[in-house]
Amino acid sequence: MVSDMVHASHLPKIIKEHYKVDRLDFQTSIRGKDILLNNPYIDNLSVIDTNYLPSHELVSRWQYQEDTYDLVFNLIHTIELKYCTLENDHRYFRNDSYRRERFGKMNYYDVMTEACNLPESYYGTRGMMYYDQKYHVMAKEWVEKKRKEYDADWVILVCLSGSSLHKRFQQADSICKKILLKYPKCLIVLTGGDEFLPEVTPHPRIIDKSNKWNFRTVALQAKYFDFVISPETGLVCVSHMWDTPTLQLLTAASWDNHIKYAKNAYWVKSPAYCSPCHKSPQMYYGCPTKDRLPHCVFFNEDEIMAKVEEAYERK
Repeated sequence: MVSDMVHASHLPKIIKEHYKVDRLDFQTSIRGKDILLNNPYIDNLSVIDTNYLPSHELVSRWQYQEDTYDLVFNLIHTIELKYCTLENDHRYFRNDSYRRERFGKMNYYDVMTEACNLPESYYGTRGMMYYDQKYHVMAKEWVEKKRKEYDADWVILVCLSGSSLHKRFQQADSICKKILLKYPKCLIVLTGGDEFLPEVTPHPRIIDKSNKWNFRTVALQAKYFDFVISPETGLVCVSHMWDTPTLQLLTAASWDNHIKYAKNAYWVKSPAYCSPCHKSPQMYYGCPTKDRLPHCVFFNEDEIMAKVEEAYERK
């Protein structure tokens, strides 16, 4: 998942620092490349298309390559297997309090730091993405151009979905309407991808970039928006990374997992009794549902708007 790679993006720097490494090779998936590209602490970034490489072949390949390095860290499924539960894991079917006690108290950056046997003094180290300066200029100019074009006093990026159903902003349409009604001079830009996008009614002050901007593009754009609203996606992790004022809609993860070290952070927890569940479901076995969706994606809209209003007052 993209968010997992964001939570690993701090590792090259501190691995080199702590272990006195001269050369660091990093092997990742195509999605991981979007996060790690141009990282100055990586000497060689290689990319594997995991869509065409079975997991057992990937493991065998890693076991072979371990013999060619002095130091190796295998981070495959680190967060999914240790701090989330899949449907083939008995812990998936334990009660929610069991998982909250074991998986809900550690930040995912620290999980990755611990996986590399780094000392606790590195806890709290956050990630970073690196771009050529010209792309920073282009991203900032795009936002400022739209701000001027629409005479907007608040430019908001709204992420509609992530890679799975519990990362869907189900009430995006209603919330966008309420924001525009309360703040008629704001401008909303929609982003998100995959097949889980909710519909949002077209509006003269809504620009739809969903399934148009790739992740690396929108990740940089998030730095220059006034406010970001997102469910638990990789984008919200990047937005926190830039310290952009960000409202996160928590479903499966806890505040400690996703927000602990963030600045300018706002959050609303799903009112579903099972949230946070610390699951990473594919089929959503046992999950309470509403309208054939996980119940956790239905938030209290008054709570969301209260956070939006708080952010507006502070801007």
